[in-house]
Amino acid sequence: MTWSTLRVLLIDDEESDFLMTKALLGQIEGPSPEVEWVSTFERGLKVLAERRHDVCLLDYFLDQGTGLDLLRQAGSQAIRTPIILLTGNGSRDVDLEAMKAGAVDYLIKGSGDAAALERSLRYAVERHRAQEALRQSEERHRGMFDHLPLGLYRVTEEGGYIEANPALIRTLEFPPKEMLWQVLARNYFVSPKDRERFLELLHEHGVVLGFESEIRTSTGRAVRVRNTARSHRGPAGVIEYVEGTVEDVSSERPARETHADSAAFRALRDSESMGMVFANGEGRVVDATQTALSLLGVAARKARGTILWDLFQPEDGVRIAAAVEAVASGAADSVSHEVRLSPESRGLSQRTGQATLFSVPGGDGEADTILILLREAVGEPAR
Repeated sequence: MTWSTLRVLLIDDEESDFLMTKALLGQIEGPSPEVEWVSTFERGLKVLAERRHDVCLLDYFLDQGTGLDLLRQAGSQAIRTPIILLTGNGSRDVDLEAMKAGAVDYLIKGSGDAAALERSLRYAVERHRAQEALRQSEERHRGMFDHLPLGLYRVTEEGGYIEANPALIRTLEFPPKEMLWQVLARNYFVSPKDRERFLELLHEHGVVLGFESEIRTSTGRAVRVRNTARSHRGPAGVIEYVEGTVEDVSSERPARETHADSAAFRALRDSESMGMVFANGEGRVVDATQTALSLLGVAARKARGTILWDLFQPEDGVRIAAAVEAVASGAADSVSHEVRLSPESRGLSQRTGQATLFSVPGGDGEADTILILLREAVGEPAR
């Protein structure tokens, strides 16, 4: 839309005012907008409801009521055409009432100021355009929020409930408000025992990816969920809210259960003499033996949920990330790399070792767990 294609509706019971307004618009440089004049309250409301105009100039005094009355009726009919009220004496009370009733601006009638009229029209149209874009965006996002099959939530930094979409409410089996607010939202939709670790990751990284936990629905049924969340900060850098997704993965076998299929593999896992780290298909750590944690110099509570390659020094981490991709995709059965390990105690030289990565099939035969075997090496430092 350009100035020359602007469609203006003038609702005024005086033809002389219409002619004066048209003359003022003619003083503005460039082609004049198209102006349609309506002289009665009833006809004015009807034409407004047709939504054919970009902006409306509305006189305060009309034949069957006031411009304020028409503004209120237009609002009740969800008419969103921007309306500028033309007042006769510049009364502050009338102007404030007009803005409260939905007018985007007001002008003193008969001022004879073409520049002021142009500014008001342009402002009204641009503001309306911005508001419509925002409204449509909000409607699209609300539609996605309400209709996505994935559970979505938003809570305050302290875990205060803000909103949850229908998919999440269904997953939780329609919990009562008290349970939703005081238990589930308060714990960020993870198990209470996992809350502290979840918050540590969120505060450290600003985002938590694929955090698996077991929660109880309103019926008491245990549901395993995968929670991905991020904190949203305002202009001052303060966390305003936390939003995330919750996916029911109860039908998937957790990574820690996958390797329990085999008694031999279970015995291998329980052997604390071996350094073993288990990760899911996305490369996030789900378990590790104490030997592996000692070799890497990482506490158990810090390791779980961490991206696998972040446990290693940066140069080694790049190689480990590539190895994870290779074994997860089936491009390689196993990949080995020399890596730097944590010193046994402060002041000692850095140890080196070897990390060998495998993919471990689950109950369905698909590779869904990454295993790293770590062992200390004797010799030159890793390069």
